[in-house]
Amino acid sequence: MTERFDLQRHVLGPLLTYGLWSWSANVFRPALVMKSLGLYRPQALGQPPAPGKLDGGGPQLSKTLAEPLLLANAPGHYDSVVEFDHCSDDYEAAVKPFSQPVFDELLGLLLNHLAPDARILDPSCGPGIEALALARLVPDGEVVAADLSRGMVETAWRNAREAGQTNMAFVQADVGDPPQIFDAYFDVVCCCLAFHHYPDGAAAVRAFRRVLRPGGMAFVADPGPKWFNDMSAPWARLADPGFVQHRTGAEFQTLFRQAGFADVYWVEALPGIGITVASS
Repeated sequence: MTERFDLQRHVLGPLLTYGLWSWSANVFRPALVMKSLGLYRPQALGQPPAPGKLDGGGPQLSKTLAEPLLLANAPGHYDSVVEFDHCSDDYEAAVKPFSQPVFDELLGLLLNHLAPDARILDPSCGPGIEALALARLVPDGEVVAADLSRGMVETAWRNAREAGQTNMAFVQADVGDPPQIFDAYFDVVCCCLAFHHYPDGAAAVRAFRRVLRPGGMAFVADPGPKWFNDMSAPWARLADPGFVQHRTGAEFQTLFRQAGFADVYWVEALPGIGITVASS
């Protein structure tokens, strides 16, 4: 029996992937050249945090969770991530040409504060490639790779096992309602190109504040400038599974401040993509 034809999976999804690759080649790449020449002048809101290493908590969950910790029952809004279960094995290859430059820019800000023994939460880890990269940066700490999609968590776990990376734990979790074992546990929350999928952004940011230790920091990369959001949101609603909304830099600042973060900085790190850095 042939597989049922799915418009999103077989037509819209590939078109979205092509659009992301084109944006990376034709927009990100020239912008990176301009950055290297000191000619890129991004929009920014707030003051960037002063460099300084966070106190790290060291590994714990990675020593106690030998296998993925999965939800006993899927939450009511699990249908928003079902498509990610289907594409978990192929997702990285599809998005990496677009996501890698964004992740590199996020790391450029994060490394100013990252200690070797830091505890990092990747709240929407996908297949875990970025979580793996983070784990290599904290050899005396750990990364907890979490995602609501069971398929993504299991794929991330397999990828880590194949890479021989042991300072990682894997948890299926709702970003807005993380398990109690996360409370005040992490030094850093690192969220790359996932926030636009969150059904309740305010709940997600409150959860980030809840899981961070005093003085911890959140780093969020996502579409942000209004011109890009206005251009891309109609297509994202059509082709991106689980898409909810894009937010401007000012909206990100408001969300984080309302959640109790003391200092919130936002910068258009690449054309169309903003990074929020918030200190608890």
